[in-house]
Amino acid sequence: MTDLALFRRVAPLLLLFFAPLALPCSAAADPTSYTLALDVNYGSGEFEGTMTVVHANCTPNALWELFFRLYPNSSTLYSEASIEVLDAHVGAKPVETSLFVDDTVLMLPLPQPLEPGQTVSVALSFRGRASQRLTVPSPVTHEYGILTKTPNVLTLTSFYPLLTPYLDEGWALDPIVGIGDALFAEASSYDVSLRVDARPTPIATGVLTDATRESDRVVYRYAADHARDFSIVLVDDGRVPRRVEVAGIGIRVWFRPDRGPAATRALERAGAAVTLFSDLIGPLPYDEIDVVEVPLQHIGGVELTGLVLLSETYTADPYDPFFDILVSHEVAHEWFYAAVGNDPVESPWLDEGVVTYLSNVFLAEAVSRDVAAAERQRWERSVSLSQSVHPELTLTAPLYRFPDSTTYSAFAYSGAAAEFAALRDRLGDGAFFAALAAYYQDSLFTIASPSDLREAFENACGCTMDGALFADPGSP
Repeated sequence: MTDLALFRRVAPLLLLFFAPLALPCSAAADPTSYTLALDVNYGSGEFEGTMTVVHANCTPNALWELFFRLYPNSSTLYSEASIEVLDAHVGAKPVETSLFVDDTVLMLPLPQPLEPGQTVSVALSFRGRASQRLTVPSPVTHEYGILTKTPNVLTLTSFYPLLTPYLDEGWALDPIVGIGDALFAEASSYDVSLRVDARPTPIATGVLTDATRESDRVVYRYAADHARDFSIVLVDDGRVPRRVEVAGIGIRVWFRPDRGPAATRALERAGAAVTLFSDLIGPLPYDEIDVVEVPLQHIGGVELTGLVLLSETYTADPYDPFFDILVSHEVAHEWFYAAVGNDPVESPWLDEGVVTYLSNVFLAEAVSRDVAAAERQRWERSVSLSQSVHPELTLTAPLYRFPDSTTYSAFAYSGAAAEFAALRDRLGDGAFFAALAAYYQDSLFTIASPSDLREAFENACGCTMDGALFADPGSP
Protein backbone atom coordinates (compact mmCIF):
# COMPACT_ATOMS: atom_id res chain seq x y z
CA MET A 1 0.00 0.00 0.00
CA THR A 2 1.32 3.46 -0.85
CA ASP A 3 2.24 6.14 1.66
CA LEU A 4 -0.75 8.17 0.47
CA ALA A 5 -3.11 5.24 0.85
CA LEU A 6 -1.82 4.53 4.34
CA PHE A 7 -1.96 8.02 5.71
CA ARG A 8 -4.53 9.98 3.73
CA ARG A 9 -7.19 9.06 6.27
CA VAL A 10 -6.24 7.12 9.38
CA ALA A 11 -9.15 5.62 11.30
CA PRO A 12 -10.23 2.19 12.51
CA LEU A 13 -11.89 0.43 9.59
CA LEU A 14 -14.83 -0.89 11.60
CA LEU A 15 -15.54 2.56 12.98
CA LEU A 16 -15.37 4.01 9.49
CA PHE A 17 -17.85 1.42 8.29
CA PHE A 18 -20.39 1.71 11.08
CA ALA A 19 -19.89 5.17 12.63
CA PRO A 20 -22.40 7.97 12.07
CA LEU A 21 -21.29 11.42 10.94
CA ALA A 22 -19.01 13.38 13.27
CA LEU A 23 -20.90 15.16 16.04
CA PRO A 24 -20.66 18.95 15.93
CA CYS A 25 -19.03 20.86 18.76
CA SER A 26 -20.66 23.93 20.21
CA ALA A 27 -20.08 26.93 17.96
CA ALA A 28 -19.51 29.04 21.07
CA ALA A 29 -16.40 27.12 22.15
CA ASP A 30 -13.40 25.96 20.15
CA PRO A 31 -12.69 22.24 20.57
CA THR A 32 -8.94 22.89 20.67
CA SER A 33 -6.91 25.49 22.54
CA TYR A 34 -3.21 26.27 22.18
CA THR A 35 -1.08 27.86 24.89
CA LEU A 36 2.17 28.70 23.16
CA ALA A 37 5.42 30.21 24.47
CA LEU A 38 7.72 31.11 21.59
CA ASP A 39 11.28 32.44 21.59
CA VAL A 40 12.50 33.83 18.25
CA ASN A 41 15.99 34.76 17.12
CA TYR A 42 15.12 37.43 14.58
CA GLY A 43 18.60 37.63 13.06
CA SER A 44 18.93 33.92 12.26
CA GLY A 45 15.27 33.09 11.74
CA GLU A 46 15.50 30.30 14.31
CA PHE A 47 12.84 29.67 16.93
CA GLU A 48 11.97 27.35 19.76
CA GLY A 49 8.86 26.92 21.80
CA THR A 50 6.71 24.99 24.19
CA MET A 51 3.00 24.47 23.78
CA THR A 52 0.10 22.93 25.62
CA VAL A 53 -2.78 21.73 23.48
CA VAL A 54 -6.12 20.93 25.11
CA HIS A 55 -8.36 19.01 22.72
CA ALA A 56 -11.96 17.88 23.10
CA ASN A 57 -13.03 14.80 21.20
CA CYS A 58 -16.09 16.01 19.28
CA THR A 59 -16.33 12.87 17.16
CA PRO A 60 -18.50 9.81 17.88
CA ASN A 61 -15.38 7.63 17.94
CA ALA A 62 -12.80 6.90 20.61
CA LEU A 63 -9.41 8.31 19.58
CA TRP A 64 -6.28 6.27 20.26
CA GLU A 65 -3.84 8.84 18.94
CA LEU A 66 -3.56 12.46 17.84
CA PHE A 67 -1.86 13.64 14.67
CA PHE A 68 0.01 16.92 14.29
CA ARG A 69 1.18 18.50 11.04
CA LEU A 70 4.80 19.64 10.80
CA TYR A 71 4.39 21.74 7.67
CA PRO A 72 7.88 23.31 7.61
CA ASN A 73 9.40 19.90 6.85
CA SER A 74 7.90 19.99 3.37
CA SER A 75 10.65 21.11 1.01
CA THR A 76 8.13 21.65 -1.79
CA LEU A 77 6.62 24.77 -0.21
CA TYR A 78 9.02 25.63 2.62
CA SER A 79 12.47 24.93 1.09
CA GLU A 80 15.10 24.54 3.82
CA ALA A 81 12.79 25.58 6.66
CA SER A 82 12.29 22.86 9.26
CA ILE A 83 10.70 21.90 12.56
CA GLU A 84 11.61 19.25 15.12
CA VAL A 85 9.54 18.09 18.08
CA LEU A 86 11.88 17.55 21.02
CA ASP A 87 9.55 15.84 23.48
CA ALA A 88 5.90 15.15 24.09
CA HIS A 89 3.76 14.50 27.16
CA VAL A 90 0.15 13.51 27.63
CA GLY A 91 -0.67 14.98 30.99
CA ALA A 92 2.47 14.25 33.00
CA LYS A 93 3.29 11.07 31.08
CA PRO A 94 6.03 11.19 28.41
CA VAL A 95 5.14 9.50 25.13
CA GLU A 96 7.12 8.35 22.12
CA THR A 97 6.04 9.94 18.85
CA SER A 98 6.51 8.80 15.26
CA LEU A 99 6.94 10.66 11.99
CA PHE A 100 5.20 9.87 8.69
CA VAL A 101 4.46 11.42 5.29
CA ASP A 102 7.94 12.82 4.64
CA ASP A 103 8.24 13.92 8.28
CA THR A 104 5.27 16.28 7.92
CA VAL A 105 3.00 14.20 10.19
CA LEU A 106 3.69 13.44 13.84
CA MET A 107 1.68 10.66 15.47
CA LEU A 108 1.23 11.01 19.21
CA PRO A 109 -0.20 7.87 20.87
CA LEU A 110 -2.56 8.34 23.81
CA PRO A 111 -2.00 6.23 26.96
CA GLN A 112 -5.73 5.51 27.00
CA PRO A 113 -8.45 6.15 24.44
CA LEU A 114 -10.02 9.58 24.33
CA GLU A 115 -13.74 8.88 24.44
CA PRO A 116 -16.33 11.12 22.78
CA GLY A 117 -16.87 14.25 24.87
CA GLN A 118 -13.63 13.85 26.81
CA THR A 119 -10.66 16.23 26.69
CA VAL A 120 -6.93 15.61 26.76
CA SER A 121 -3.97 17.87 27.48
CA VAL A 122 -0.81 17.42 25.45
CA ALA A 123 2.50 19.25 25.96
CA LEU A 124 5.09 19.55 23.18
CA SER A 125 8.42 21.30 22.90
CA PHE A 126 9.88 22.10 19.50
CA ARG A 127 12.47 24.07 17.59
CA GLY A 128 12.78 25.13 14.01
CA ARG A 129 14.15 27.59 11.51
CA ALA A 130 12.89 29.69 8.66
CA SER A 131 14.18 29.42 5.12
CA GLN A 132 16.94 31.82 4.04
CA ARG A 133 16.02 31.73 0.38
CA LEU A 134 17.57 35.10 -0.56
CA THR A 135 20.97 34.06 0.77
CA VAL A 136 20.84 30.30 0.13
CA PRO A 137 19.63 29.62 -3.44
CA SER A 138 16.98 26.93 -3.48
CA PRO A 139 16.34 24.46 -6.32
CA VAL A 140 12.70 24.25 -5.19
CA THR A 141 10.49 26.04 -7.68
CA HIS A 142 7.36 26.41 -5.57
CA GLU A 143 8.68 27.81 -2.33
CA TYR A 144 6.26 30.58 -1.44
CA GLY A 145 8.26 32.45 1.18
CA ILE A 146 5.70 31.92 3.94
CA LEU A 147 8.28 30.69 6.49
CA THR A 148 11.23 32.81 5.43
CA LYS A 149 13.86 35.21 6.75
CA THR A 150 14.92 38.06 4.47
CA PRO A 151 17.06 41.07 5.45
CA ASN A 152 14.16 43.07 6.94
CA VAL A 153 11.30 40.58 7.30
CA LEU A 154 10.78 37.30 9.13
CA THR A 155 7.56 35.57 8.07
CA LEU A 156 6.39 32.76 10.35
CA THR A 157 3.35 30.77 9.25
CA SER A 158 2.53 27.12 10.08
CA PHE A 159 5.71 27.13 12.15
CA TYR A 160 4.47 25.05 15.12
CA PRO A 161 2.88 21.58 15.40
CA LEU A 162 -0.76 21.93 14.27
CA LEU A 163 -3.36 19.38 15.30
CA THR A 164 -4.86 17.99 12.10
CA PRO A 165 -8.65 17.81 11.66
CA TYR A 166 -10.52 14.56 12.16
CA LEU A 167 -13.20 14.26 9.47
CA ASP A 168 -15.91 11.72 8.76
CA GLU A 169 -13.30 9.65 6.91
CA GLY A 170 -10.71 9.94 9.70
CA TRP A 171 -7.62 12.08 10.17
CA ALA A 172 -6.79 14.39 7.24
CA LEU A 173 -3.16 13.56 6.48
CA ASP A 174 -2.58 14.35 2.83
CA PRO A 175 0.98 14.60 1.58
CA ILE A 176 1.87 18.18 0.70
CA VAL A 177 1.42 18.47 -3.04
CA GLY A 178 3.66 21.44 -3.81
CA ILE A 179 0.95 23.66 -5.32
CA GLY A 180 -2.07 25.32 -3.80
CA ASP A 181 -2.56 25.51 -0.04
CA ALA A 182 -1.44 22.98 2.54
CA LEU A 183 -2.57 24.54 5.83
CA PHE A 184 -5.69 22.81 7.14
CA ALA A 185 -6.83 23.20 10.74
CA GLU A 186 -9.85 23.48 12.99
CA ALA A 187 -10.90 26.84 14.39
CA SER A 188 -9.06 27.03 17.72
CA SER A 189 -8.30 29.43 20.55
CA TYR A 190 -4.79 30.75 21.15
CA ASP A 191 -2.91 32.25 24.09
CA VAL A 192 0.57 33.09 22.79
CA SER A 193 3.61 34.73 24.32
CA LEU A 194 6.29 35.81 21.85
CA ARG A 195 9.78 36.65 23.10
CA VAL A 196 11.93 38.40 20.51
CA ASP A 197 14.62 41.04 20.04
CA ALA A 198 13.47 44.61 20.70
CA ARG A 199 14.41 45.73 17.17
CA PRO A 200 11.65 44.22 14.96
CA THR A 201 7.96 45.08 15.12
CA PRO A 202 5.65 42.06 15.38
CA ILE A 203 2.40 41.76 13.42
CA ALA A 204 0.42 38.72 14.48
CA THR A 205 -2.88 36.89 14.55
CA GLY A 206 -5.30 37.96 17.25
CA VAL A 207 -5.20 40.89 19.64
CA LEU A 208 -2.09 42.15 21.43
CA THR A 209 -2.91 42.09 25.15
CA ASP A 210 0.45 42.95 26.74
CA ALA A 211 4.08 43.85 25.98
CA THR A 212 6.86 43.68 28.56
CA ARG A 213 10.48 44.80 28.06
CA GLU A 214 13.21 42.44 29.26
CA SER A 215 16.58 44.12 28.68
CA ASP A 216 17.14 43.88 24.92
CA ARG A 217 14.14 41.56 24.45
CA VAL A 218 10.39 42.11 24.50
CA VAL A 219 7.68 39.63 25.44
CA TYR A 220 4.43 40.17 23.54
CA ARG A 221 1.18 38.47 24.54
CA TYR A 222 -1.60 37.67 22.06
CA ALA A 223 -5.06 36.14 22.33
CA ALA A 224 -7.28 34.82 19.54
CA ASP A 225 -10.49 32.81 19.35
CA HIS A 226 -11.85 30.82 16.38
CA ALA A 227 -8.51 31.06 14.57
CA ARG A 228 -7.43 28.54 11.94
CA ASP A 229 -3.79 29.43 12.55
CA PHE A 230 -1.47 31.66 14.54
CA SER A 231 0.96 33.53 12.30
CA ILE A 232 3.55 36.25 12.79
CA VAL A 233 5.42 38.73 10.61
CA LEU A 234 8.40 40.55 12.13
CA VAL A 235 9.64 43.69 10.33
CA ASP A 236 12.46 46.15 11.02
CA ASP A 237 12.38 48.49 8.02
CA GLY A 238 10.68 51.44 9.67
CA ARG A 239 7.15 50.77 8.45
CA VAL A 240 4.29 52.40 10.36
CA PRO A 241 0.74 51.06 10.07
CA ARG A 242 -2.15 52.95 8.56
CA ARG A 243 -5.49 52.15 10.15
CA VAL A 244 -9.20 52.49 9.52
CA GLU A 245 -12.22 50.93 11.24
CA VAL A 246 -15.10 49.59 9.17
CA ALA A 247 -17.96 47.27 10.09
CA GLY A 248 -16.58 47.07 13.62
CA ILE A 249 -13.21 45.75 12.42
CA GLY A 250 -9.89 47.54 12.74
CA ILE A 251 -7.95 47.25 9.47
CA ARG A 252 -4.24 48.01 9.51
CA VAL A 253 -1.95 48.13 6.50
CA TRP A 254 1.79 47.55 6.95
CA PHE A 255 3.79 48.50 3.86
CA ARG A 256 7.41 49.58 3.40
CA PRO A 257 7.95 53.34 3.88
CA ASP A 258 8.64 53.81 0.14
CA ARG A 259 5.28 52.27 -0.78
CA GLY A 260 3.04 55.08 0.46
CA PRO A 261 0.60 55.17 -2.51
CA ALA A 262 0.22 51.39 -2.38
CA ALA A 263 -0.45 51.50 1.37
CA THR A 264 -3.11 54.18 0.91
CA ARG A 265 -4.86 52.25 -1.84
CA ALA A 266 -4.61 48.93 0.00
CA LEU A 267 -6.23 50.45 3.09
CA GLU A 268 -9.05 51.92 1.04
CA ARG A 269 -9.60 48.73 -0.95
CA ALA A 270 -9.47 46.47 2.11
CA GLY A 271 -11.95 48.69 3.93
CA ALA A 272 -14.32 48.77 0.97
CA ALA A 273 -14.09 44.98 0.59
CA VAL A 274 -14.86 44.38 4.28
CA THR A 275 -17.86 46.70 4.03
CA LEU A 276 -19.20 45.02 0.89
CA PHE A 277 -18.70 41.43 2.03
CA SER A 278 -20.14 42.18 5.47
CA ASP A 279 -23.29 43.51 3.80
CA LEU A 280 -23.60 40.62 1.34
CA ILE A 281 -22.56 37.68 3.53
CA GLY A 282 -22.51 38.68 7.19
CA PRO A 283 -20.20 40.23 9.79
CA LEU A 284 -16.79 38.78 10.54
CA PRO A 285 -16.14 37.40 14.05
CA TYR A 286 -12.69 39.00 14.26
CA ASP A 287 -11.63 42.36 15.72
CA GLU A 288 -8.67 43.10 13.45
CA ILE A 289 -7.29 42.42 9.99
CA ASP A 290 -3.64 43.21 9.26
CA VAL A 291 -2.61 43.57 5.61
CA VAL A 292 1.15 43.11 5.34
CA GLU A 293 3.52 43.52 2.41
CA VAL A 294 6.15 40.74 2.45
CA PRO A 295 8.59 39.09 0.04
CA LEU A 296 6.78 36.18 -1.64
CA GLN A 297 7.34 34.24 -4.82
CA HIS A 298 5.09 32.20 -7.14
CA ILE A 299 2.00 33.64 -5.39
CA GLY A 300 0.37 37.04 -5.09
CA GLY A 301 -0.89 36.71 -1.54
CA VAL A 302 -1.67 34.39 1.36
CA GLU A 303 -4.74 34.22 3.59
CA LEU A 304 -4.35 33.68 7.32
CA THR A 305 -6.66 34.32 10.25
CA GLY A 306 -6.89 38.09 10.64
CA LEU A 307 -3.70 38.45 8.64
CA VAL A 308 -3.34 39.01 4.90
CA LEU A 309 0.07 38.73 3.20
CA LEU A 310 0.59 40.55 -0.10
CA SER A 311 3.61 39.97 -2.32
CA GLU A 312 5.81 43.04 -2.68
CA THR A 313 6.04 42.15 -6.37
CA TYR A 314 2.42 43.23 -6.84
CA THR A 315 2.37 46.15 -4.42
CA ALA A 316 4.80 47.99 -6.71
CA ASP A 317 1.89 49.00 -8.99
CA PRO A 318 -1.22 49.68 -6.90
CA TYR A 319 -3.13 51.07 -9.91
CA ASP A 320 -3.03 47.84 -11.87
CA PRO A 321 -6.49 46.21 -11.67
CA PHE A 322 -4.81 43.05 -10.39
CA PHE A 323 -3.96 44.93 -7.18
CA ASP A 324 -7.68 45.44 -6.51
CA ILE A 325 -8.33 41.77 -7.29
CA LEU A 326 -5.52 40.64 -5.01
CA VAL A 327 -6.55 42.74 -2.01
CA SER A 328 -10.26 41.89 -2.26
CA HIS A 329 -9.54 38.19 -2.91
CA GLU A 330 -7.38 37.79 0.18
CA VAL A 331 -9.78 39.82 2.32
CA ALA A 332 -12.65 37.58 1.17
CA HIS A 333 -10.71 34.62 2.55
CA GLU A 334 -11.43 35.94 6.05
CA TRP A 335 -14.98 34.72 5.42
CA PHE A 336 -14.10 31.57 3.48
CA TYR A 337 -10.95 30.04 4.95
CA ALA A 338 -10.78 31.64 8.38
CA ALA A 339 -14.39 31.87 9.57
CA VAL A 340 -15.63 28.96 7.41
CA GLY A 341 -13.05 26.28 6.76
CA ASN A 342 -12.85 23.57 4.14
CA ASP A 343 -10.45 20.86 3.05
CA PRO A 344 -7.92 22.63 0.75
CA VAL A 345 -6.73 19.34 -0.74
CA GLU A 346 -9.96 17.45 -1.36
CA SER A 347 -12.09 20.51 -2.19
CA PRO A 348 -9.80 23.46 -3.00
CA TRP A 349 -12.47 25.11 -5.19
CA LEU A 350 -14.80 25.46 -2.24
CA ASP A 351 -13.02 28.53 -0.89
CA GLU A 352 -10.94 29.58 -3.91
CA GLY A 353 -13.84 29.57 -6.34
CA VAL A 354 -16.08 31.51 -3.95
CA VAL A 355 -13.52 34.20 -3.10
CA THR A 356 -12.39 34.54 -6.72
CA TYR A 357 -15.98 35.29 -7.63
CA LEU A 358 -16.40 37.65 -4.67
CA SER A 359 -13.35 39.61 -5.80
CA ASN A 360 -15.11 40.07 -9.12
CA VAL A 361 -18.22 41.30 -7.34
CA PHE A 362 -15.95 43.81 -5.62
CA LEU A 363 -14.44 44.89 -8.96
CA ALA A 364 -17.90 45.55 -10.39
CA GLU A 365 -18.94 47.58 -7.34
CA ALA A 366 -15.74 49.45 -6.49
CA VAL A 367 -13.85 49.76 -9.81
CA SER A 368 -16.03 49.30 -12.90
CA ARG A 369 -18.36 46.76 -14.44
CA ASP A 370 -16.24 46.75 -17.59
CA VAL A 371 -13.12 45.73 -15.65
CA ALA A 372 -15.10 43.00 -13.90
CA ALA A 373 -16.50 41.75 -17.21
CA ALA A 374 -13.03 41.63 -18.74
CA GLU A 375 -11.83 39.54 -15.81
CA ARG A 376 -14.72 37.09 -16.26
CA GLN A 377 -13.79 36.75 -19.93
CA ARG A 378 -10.23 35.95 -18.85
CA TRP A 379 -11.61 33.18 -16.59
CA GLU A 380 -13.50 31.64 -19.47
CA ARG A 381 -10.49 31.67 -21.78
CA SER A 382 -8.26 30.21 -19.08
CA VAL A 383 -10.52 27.32 -18.16
CA SER A 384 -11.45 26.60 -21.79
CA LEU A 385 -7.78 26.25 -22.72
CA SER A 386 -7.02 24.03 -19.71
CA GLN A 387 -10.05 21.83 -20.35
CA SER A 388 -8.90 21.28 -23.92
CA VAL A 389 -5.53 20.07 -22.63
CA HIS A 390 -6.91 18.15 -19.63
CA PRO A 391 -10.41 16.87 -20.45
CA GLU A 392 -10.09 14.34 -17.64
CA LEU A 393 -10.12 17.07 -14.97
CA THR A 394 -13.10 18.81 -13.36
CA LEU A 395 -13.54 22.12 -11.58
CA THR A 396 -14.07 20.29 -8.30
CA ALA A 397 -11.16 17.85 -8.59
CA PRO A 398 -8.88 17.40 -5.55
CA LEU A 399 -5.61 19.29 -5.49
CA TYR A 400 -3.42 16.26 -6.17
CA ARG A 401 -5.14 15.65 -9.50
CA PHE A 402 -3.76 18.87 -11.01
CA PRO A 403 -0.39 18.56 -12.78
CA ASP A 404 0.76 22.14 -12.15
CA SER A 405 -0.26 25.44 -10.58
CA THR A 406 -1.44 26.96 -13.87
CA THR A 407 -3.90 24.15 -14.49
CA TYR A 408 -5.00 24.19 -10.85
CA SER A 409 -5.67 27.93 -11.00
CA ALA A 410 -7.60 27.63 -14.25
CA PHE A 411 -9.98 25.01 -12.83
CA ALA A 412 -10.31 25.72 -9.08
CA TYR A 413 -10.13 29.52 -9.33
CA SER A 414 -11.24 30.70 -12.79
CA GLY A 415 -13.50 27.82 -13.74
CA ALA A 416 -15.26 27.61 -10.39
CA ALA A 417 -15.67 31.40 -10.26
CA ALA A 418 -17.22 31.39 -13.74
CA GLU A 419 -19.72 28.80 -12.54
CA PHE A 420 -20.64 30.98 -9.57
CA ALA A 421 -21.21 33.86 -11.98
CA ALA A 422 -23.52 31.66 -14.06
CA LEU A 423 -25.31 30.50 -10.92
CA ARG A 424 -25.98 34.10 -9.89
CA ASP A 425 -27.38 34.83 -13.36
CA ARG A 426 -29.64 31.80 -13.05
CA LEU A 427 -30.91 32.38 -9.49
CA GLY A 428 -30.88 36.17 -9.28
CA ASP A 429 -29.14 38.31 -6.69
CA GLY A 430 -31.60 37.64 -3.88
CA ALA A 431 -31.38 33.85 -3.84
CA PHE A 432 -27.68 33.77 -4.72
CA PHE A 433 -26.46 35.99 -1.90
CA ALA A 434 -29.02 34.55 0.53
CA ALA A 435 -27.47 31.13 -0.16
CA LEU A 436 -23.91 32.37 0.46
CA ALA A 437 -25.04 34.12 3.65
CA ALA A 438 -26.79 30.98 4.90
CA TYR A 439 -23.79 28.81 4.03
CA TYR A 440 -21.55 31.22 5.93
CA GLN A 441 -23.78 31.42 9.00
CA ASP A 442 -24.52 27.69 9.19
CA SER A 443 -20.87 26.70 8.67
CA LEU A 444 -19.23 29.33 10.88
CA PHE A 445 -16.16 27.95 12.69
CA THR A 446 -16.65 24.50 11.16
CA ILE A 447 -15.06 22.64 8.27
CA ALA A 448 -17.63 22.89 5.52
CA SER A 449 -18.17 20.42 2.68
CA PRO A 450 -19.50 20.78 -0.87
CA SER A 451 -22.78 19.26 0.33
CA ASP A 452 -23.17 22.13 2.82
CA LEU A 453 -22.88 24.64 -0.01
CA ARG A 454 -25.26 22.67 -2.17
CA GLU A 455 -27.84 22.51 0.61
CA ALA A 456 -27.62 26.28 1.14
CA PHE A 457 -28.27 26.97 -2.53
CA GLU A 458 -31.09 24.44 -2.81
CA ASN A 459 -32.80 25.89 0.26
CA ALA A 460 -32.44 29.43 -1.08
CA CYS A 461 -33.84 28.71 -4.53
CA GLY A 462 -36.21 25.82 -3.80
CA CYS A 463 -34.61 23.95 -6.67
CA THR A 464 -32.14 21.16 -7.35
CA MET A 465 -28.52 22.10 -7.93
CA ASP A 466 -26.77 20.52 -10.89
CA GLY A 467 -23.91 21.53 -13.16
CA ALA A 468 -20.13 21.53 -12.82
CA LEU A 469 -19.90 22.73 -9.19
CA PHE A 470 -22.16 20.00 -7.84
CA ALA A 471 -21.15 17.07 -10.03
CA ASP A 472 -19.13 14.08 -8.85
CA PRO A 473 -15.51 15.39 -8.67
CA GLY A 474 -14.29 12.17 -10.22
CA SER A 475 -16.31 12.68 -13.39
CA PRO A 476 -15.36 15.13 -16.14
